[in-house]
Amino acid sequence: MLKGKKGFTLIELMVVVAIIGVLALLGLRLYTGQQQKAKNAIVKANAGTIQTLIQAELADTTSADVYAMVDNDTDDGLFTKSGIHIPDGGAQTENGVAQVGYVVVTYVDSDASFVGDEFFTINGKAFNTGDVYVTPLTARK
Repeated sequence: MLKGKKGFTLIELMVVVAIIGVLALLGLRLYTGQQQKAKNAIVKANAGTIQTLIQAELADTTSADVYAMVDNDTDDGLFTKSGIHIPDGGAQTENGVAQVGYVVVTYVDSDASFVGDEFFTINGKAFNTGDVYVTPLTARK
């Protein structure tokens, strides 16, 4: 009478569990990096939105007036009107907050005697280190 072999040996089960563990670890590592990339993509999109809004406002008014709109954190402010949201929280309603996920607009007036020489730089704070753009976005009249 022959006995039929039923089930798996302990070694076979341990090998399968080890393989599943390695695959899960690799997947988790890749997933964490993708979250950071997605958050940085949101910050880039927000910076592009602000650049477009500034450029549109510059077509109708002066740079000084646009800068007043950028620095205004009330309902009339550019950030409040834009409706952008930081990836880890609520709406961004103010400028100049150098925190991760925020868009920062800087007004550059290199020569006050020459009208038209002023411009805005727009960048966002990345979730790894530094800024989302190596060369910041610009908007000028």
